Order: sequence, then structure tokens, then C-alpha cells
Amino acid sequence: MSSSMKLSLKLLVDKEKNRVVFAESDKDFVDILFSFLTLPIGTIVRLLGKKSSLGAMDHLYESVENLDARYFQTAPCKTMLLRPKNVSAAQCEGLALRVDDSEPLVYYRCPKKGFTCGFSSVPGVRCPCGQVMEVPFLANNLDSTEGSDGVFVRGATSYIVSDDLSVKPVSTGASLALFQKLGIEDGSVLEKRNVELGAQEVLSLLNRSLVSERPLTDVFLQEPVMIDDADKSLKSMMAVIIQTRVKYRSTATDSKRINVKLFLSKESDKVVYAEAREDLVDQLFSFLTFPLGSILKLLDKHSSLCCIGNLYESVELLSNNFNYMKSKECYDMLLAPKLPPYFGCNNQMLDIGEMCSQTIKVGHQSWDGKKTKYSYEMNPKLQTSGIETGGGFAKGMMTFMVTDEMDVTPLSPISAIHVINKLMVPINSLEEAHASLGEAEVLNLLRACLISRTVLSDVFSPSLLTLLHERWCGQNPSKSLP
Repeated sequence: MSSSMKLSLKLLVDKEKNRVVFAESDKDFVDILFSFLTLPIGTIVRLLGKKSSLGAMDHLYESVENLDARYFQTAPCKTMLLRPKNVSAAQCEGLALRVDDSEPLVYYRCPKKGFTCGFSSVPGVRCPCGQVMEVPFLANNLDSTEGSDGVFVRGATSYIVSDDLSVKPVSTGASLALFQKLGIEDGSVLEKRNVELGAQEVLSLLNRSLVSERPLTDVFLQEPVMIDDADKSLKSMMAVIIQTRVKYRSTATDSKRINVKLFLSKESDKVVYAEAREDLVDQLFSFLTFPLGSILKLLDKHSSLCCIGNLYESVELLSNNFNYMKSKECYDMLLAPKLPPYFGCNNQMLDIGEMCSQTIKVGHQSWDGKKTKYSYEMNPKLQTSGIETGGGFAKGMMTFMVTDEMDVTPLSPISAIHVINKLMVPINSLEEAHASLGEAEVLNLLRACLISRTVLSDVFSPSLLTLLHERWCGQNPSKSLP
């Protein structure tokens, strides 16, 4: 795909209000929009220059950038977080315009023994022979699903894409429903406009789809009003966070827990920072590897990611009501995308799947089958080469400091004083508290990281816990909060 390629798009515009009513398109534009659901958070942050407006995710990404390689299990762990793989990358190669600039089919092998040592999806993995896997090759013979005849939706259908990125097949009924929803009664205010869609416009659509309810208008008609969309979303979603906490705390029976030490300001009722081991840091860093579709699934579509939820529901609609998705596999790629091989963690609290590792046939089979040989994908997180799954990103037996804004550093008293002074918190107002995290709390951390820049305070502050307690007791008068 050429970076200079352009797609033509027809818009129906309300001239009086200078807004897009809907776009009319073929499958190419819809496939591009749906591909947003396959993108990992770390990729989105990188593509948007760490200005994604995704709550604290930009800070989390910068923490990985700034953390020295010796604080990771292996050096390739840092690459896995900063440039996470997209398991649908091979299919996305078929998009008319692709927002992700990664090279999806490039793998790495040993410079000395070739495929004998295996191969890796990231450079720098240690070979069994002691060398480092750094020789790139195109893995076009990996076992993967071919997507050469299309991407996600079926071919010859035209679609209506509303300003908030809800997608439906073209029909008079769908058009009239939008007119009614927008209060359009006079057709003379409507006009057709033709626009061109290039790589930059796709990137802008990705950006605005995360924070705006009208990304088509923002990108094609006017400069977006630069309001603080993240803070706006936070205010509207805090009640949902609290409700989710109640729901999960009342029903979850977690077998695994993560213990965290919190330092709070008694004056501001805020969490200043947390002391945590590698198990919490692995949870936080792993958020960068999660595709948007998986996040929507984990949070039951209540993610506050503005129009991304509409794309998710459009896939459901096109599959269940109209059967316009190409296959069940495409449906799963968008609504429940898995992590790439070896990107999962041993102590992962959240229910997110992981793809099986790849295998390459490197020998030629003779009539008796004895010459067939295979090369196996290695786990980049293991300090000694191997194909075992699991492992973590952060170095074990370490204590880290995690600030309210998701700056993660090795624990240091000097750094702690710097954070305290930066927030102008009197030292004598600090108090220590302990928290135990299970699946429910990690889900709330994920949600808060997407919409807030004060993550720990929003999840653990005493005032929120008090409100949660009152809400719980009001709904369950005979019970106390677990």
C-alpha cells in the first residue's frame, strides 16, 4: 500500500450546523474503521506521538521508554511493550489504507545457526547457542490465515457510517432514522460533498474516535474544538466505575491477589504513590499490549472510548442481524482479539486469550519423512531460551514506585520525596494504607488508565471507597461491604 494512496468518500453534510450526517462508502472504508479494534494500546500511543488523550496510557508508555533495560526480565520485553504485535496484522495488510506502520511479517533468527536455534517475533532474543536473534526474515511461510480476498466485511455491499461511527448497510430506513435522530426536517439544508481519505486522515480519525462523538465532522469539516475530552469522559464515567466496583466486589471470588502499599495525603484525599512488586507492574505494563476490541470485551463495552464502542456494536450488528461479516474468524479478530504468542503473563488477572506460537518447516520431507525439520518460535520473556509460555515483563524481586499518573520507576526515597514535593504534599500528612487487588480491582485500574490522569486516587481514594460503601449499603441494607 502506497502512503500517498487516497480513497474517495461521499459525505452528506448539514450545511446549517456544519456537521456530517453520514458517509456513504464501500467495504474499504468500513474495513479501515473496524481495523481500529485490532490495534494494541501501545501502538495507538506510539502512532499518536504519545498524545493519545487516553487517560494515563501516555504516561505508562513513557515509563516503559524511560525504564532502563535492566529492570525488565529481558531486553526484548521493552520492545514487546513499546511496539506490541497485532495478531491481525497479516489480514490488515489487505486494507486499502493501513494506519499501523509496523512490519507485521518480519521475524528474527540466529546469525550463526539460522533456524536451528528457532526464531522470535522481536529482535534481541537470546539463542540457545548464545548468539542473539537479530537477522530479519519475512515469515511468509508461517501457519496463518490468508486474507488476500478481503479483510473483515463482505464485498459488494455499500454502507452508511454516521458521524459517531455507527455502521449499517445502506437503506432508506437507516437514512431516515438518522435524519429523525438529528432533527433534520428540511432536505434543503443537506448537501453532498466528496472528500479524499489518506493515511493522515485515517490517523486523525483514529485519534478523534477515541475522544470525540463526531470524528467525521472533526476530520473533514473543521478543526476539532480542543476541549479536554479525557476529563469530560471521566466525569461521565465515574458512576459506571463505582457501579462496576460494587458488582465485582460482591460477586468475585479471586484465587489470586496482588498486595500493594499505598501512600495517601490526608489533606487532599489523594493517593500520592504506591509501592508495588513486579506482579502489579506486569498488570499495568500489559495494558499496552491489549487490543481495543479485547478492552471493550473485558469492560463489557463500558470503556468510555467514545466512538470505539459504536464500531464494536456495529460489528455485532453486521454479524448477527445482516450476516455481512466475512467469517466467524473475522468477527473474533475484532470483538475478542487475542494477544500475540508469549505476550501474556503468568500472573495476568484478566481473562484475555493468547495465540499459539508459530512453527516453520525448514527441512524437505523425503519419502520416509525422516528429513522434515521444524523451527519453533522462542519466548522473548525468558532469560534462557525456550518455548514455554508465561513469564513476566518486569524484573522479579524488585520494588517499584507507581505514581497517581502512572509513572513507574524503581523505588527510591529521593524519587519519592521529589513526587511529594511536586504535589506540594506535607510529609506529615502522608499516611500508609494497604490494598489487595483481584480481578475486579485490576479491571478498574484498566478503565481508569483509559480515562483518568489520577488513576490510583480514582480507584483507591478514601472518598471513593466511602461512596462505594454507602452505595453498597443502600442497595443491600442487611449486608456490609465485603
